[in-house]
Amino acid sequence: MPLPQQIAACLRADIHNGTLLPGQPLPSELRLAQQHGVCRHTVRCAIALLREQGTIYTIRAEGSYVGPRTAPKLRPPLKYEEIADDLRRQIHDGRLPTGRRLPNETTLATRYAVARDTIRAAINLLRDSRHVHTLPRRGTFITH
Repeated sequence: MPLPQQIAACLRADIHNGTLLPGQPLPSELRLAQQHGVCRHTVRCAIALLREQGTIYTIRAEGSYVGPRTAPKLRPPLKYEEIADDLRRQIHDGRLPTGRRLPNETTLATRYAVARDTIRAAINLLRDSRHVHTLPRRGTFITH
């Protein structure tokens, strides 16, 4: 059996036995290639086979998921979501009190070891949920 078909069969088996659930992302192409000792092109061919069979679907620039598109996505939280959750917990337990200025992007990026864009995304989530508000040229503050 050709390698792409072997890899597709392994992934189908993982889906059948519940190791991979509907809505769950497939491991990355690189991870699958390393796991099976093949090049990424071979993995892409295996994924294409599964996609043609309707076993998985792919969203460009995001990844491939098990099952039909209607299955709710099961994915671990993204880094900016984890950071927003951590800051939300700090707000709720009083470590970041109402009215206090949130540390700046550079400080938060260093604390969480991420890029400033990741911190901006986390702050946007907090702003959307009204946990913080931003005053131009003054900073971002904890909302009561």
